Amino acid sequence: MLKPITFLSIFMIALLAVSCKNDTPKDKNIDAEKPTTQIAPATPVKRAAKKDLTPEDIAELKSVMVRVMTEAKLKKFASYLVTAELTNKLTGEGPFTVFAPTNAALEAMGAEKTLFYSNTENRAKLVEMLKTHIVTRKVDKETLLQAIDKSGKVNLETLAGTTLTATKSGEDIVISDAKSGKASVLNNGVEASNGVMFMINGVLGTN
Repeated sequence: MLKPITFLSIFMIALLAVSCKNDTPKDKNIDAEKPTTQIAPATPVKRAAKKDLTPEDIAELKSVMVRVMTEAKLKKFASYLVTAELTNKLTGEGPFTVFAPTNAALEAMGAEKTLFYSNTENRAKLVEMLKTHIVTRKVDKETLLQAIDKSGKVNLETLAGTTLTATKSGEDIVISDAKSGKASVLNNGVEASNGVMFMINGVLGTN
């Protein structure tokens, strides 16, 4: 960007050049006619026809991926999913249950782990960690609670090939991984066209 004084100097030089050009003496003996400029009529711009959304388009707009991306508290998790190229997976047929760590939960991992997962050399580890949060079937909150009340716990298979365990602690649903990681479910679940999305207050599959 030009500094203000430089921009002002250039502007003044340009203005001076225009003034000098306008002050050029004219031959009084020549009665030149000013050229007439004709302006062509503007060509009307045709607007593109509106495209009707297909059922597939509508399903994608209501997918678990879009549910994650449109939740401000999940911006960091959404960014990780994009980096890991899991967006197509989560806009696909499913069904999926996504336990999405909040921004605060991901920040609580600390600088060392954040740097580790941000390093492109560790992309495979990032993908594995993210897939730990994605269950390969749809389980809404009511179903979870009923199953926990009946059996004390529910085992959930993930895209990473690992198993999460859902239990209750008081009124909270707690999700545990095989590495002693735990997180509590923070909401009632957001329905999607291809599953359901929960927010959690911890990160799974990192220890």
